[in-house]
Amino acid sequence: MPSTPRGYTTFPSSADLFYFCTTSSTSEEDLDIRYAPPSKSSLKIGVLIVGNDQIQLMDLAVIDLLAKIGRTSISRLHAADGAQDEAVDELDVRYVNESGTGSFSITSGARMPVTNSFEDAPQFDILVIPGSFTASELSASAITFLTTQSSNPSMIAIFCVSSGILRLAQSGLLYQKRATGPPSLLRTLRQRYPDTLWQNFSWTRHDHLWSSTSAISALDMVAAWMREYFWDRTEALRCALTAAGIPPLDEDEE
Repeated sequence: MPSTPRGYTTFPSSADLFYFCTTSSTSEEDLDIRYAPPSKSSLKIGVLIVGNDQIQLMDLAVIDLLAKIGRTSISRLHAADGAQDEAVDELDVRYVNESGTGSFSITSGARMPVTNSFEDAPQFDILVIPGSFTASELSASAITFLTTQSSNPSMIAIFCVSSGILRLAQSGLLYQKRATGPPSLLRTLRQRYPDTLWQNFSWTRHDHLWSSTSAISALDMVAAWMREYFWDRTEALRCALTAAGIPPLDEDEE
């Protein structure tokens, strides 16, 4: 049995399988068949920056991975026509903090400009919460931003990288939800947030909330999401993951 979940496909129950095999109807309504909707041709991606926290450069690698399925990235790879035709037209990445001004510090001596405040940020399709080196409490405005973004039907996925899970826990969004975090923090997280279902997987998910133990396992987590979400862009997906050095699932399982 794998130590981490592969994705979020829901399998039918034994009763459902019996019904599917014995009913004479072939209509979608009677069979209760639900198809995954097609992936969007453009995505808005937000990155949450809290206070003056320094962000680990590796935590932002998931942004690069997501961007690899974009048209600009795939065209630079001189990919086959099929992959270029399936590429996502636009990935709009925004870096959001309370003020919407200035820049934030990244390890290795780099800085990144902030693009939006909590108030003027658009509704995102994907929100990335990188880890930080402090455990300061979230402001009321940050909690409002997180809960508003998360509850919107347009939100596809929230990815917590490593200690970024603390921010989601502080917001209250993890109540009776499955989650994981860095091994060094799990004991504290279990004590502070006992109503969260803390797991010992390298990454896990509950509905649209995804969490990982480290920046490295976050890449596997996002790759799993990409395999599920971009089911209709198989050539572009294969090109993107191969360029990132992520092997196909059949190689993982050998």
